[in-house]
Amino acid sequence: MKYKYLIFDLDDTLFDFKGGEMAGLRQVLHDVGLSGEHLEQAIKTYLKINRGLWAAFENGEIEKATIHQTRFDKLLEVLGISGDGQALERAYRQQLNTNYRLLPGAKELLVELQAAGYHLIAGTNGEAQTQHLRLEHTGLLPYFEGVYISDEMGVAKPNPAFYTRIFADFPDMTHENAVMIGDGLASDIRGGAAAGLDTIWVNLNQNELPETIHPTQVVTDYDELKQAVQ
Repeated sequence: MKYKYLIFDLDDTLFDFKGGEMAGLRQVLHDVGLSGEHLEQAIKTYLKINRGLWAAFENGEIEKATIHQTRFDKLLEVLGISGDGQALERAYRQQLNTNYRLLPGAKELLVELQAAGYHLIAGTNGEAQTQHLRLEHTGLLPYFEGVYISDEMGVAKPNPAFYTRIFADFPDMTHENAVMIGDGLASDIRGGAAAGLDTIWVNLNQNELPETIHPTQVVTDYDELKQAVQ
């Protein structure tokens, strides 16, 4: 066994966050009267705004609250639509909180890894309420010995301080027997590396790897992931 402790990102590593995100976003924007090409353009615009805000937060440039306070207001401004951005945020949050989609094979992966003797840990950015609801309703919670959410910790990946608490709670964990597993290059891979951990990039969509980021291993499906941690 190459590693003893497996630290898993959740969104788009185990949870089908993007699938739920898109479904919820479509519903919220449809409810304000957007459809057809206007809806598709609004979605693209929102995703660009949201990615920029999350990147700024992960780089320590803004507070997380700024994301939720401004993203729909910015969207409405760009689209030239009058409306209540905070009302849209609340409606969207409700959609996200009830997104219990898993990526195919995610639960089976955790079952197998736990049975093989690995210590599984969840280490994720995001809203605490949302992540706890997903873990509970998807049935994944019992497989994790610890759950670490940036919203509760006051620090987000890629800040290496995110991992300080995890190491403190697992005295047998070392930089050699633990690995960070996730789909996020900026958050999971850079964060894990900054904390001195090996990293496994879960590249389920077979995206291109930037030359500036160097995960320890790259996998394109869960079978490859099981081999990578052995």
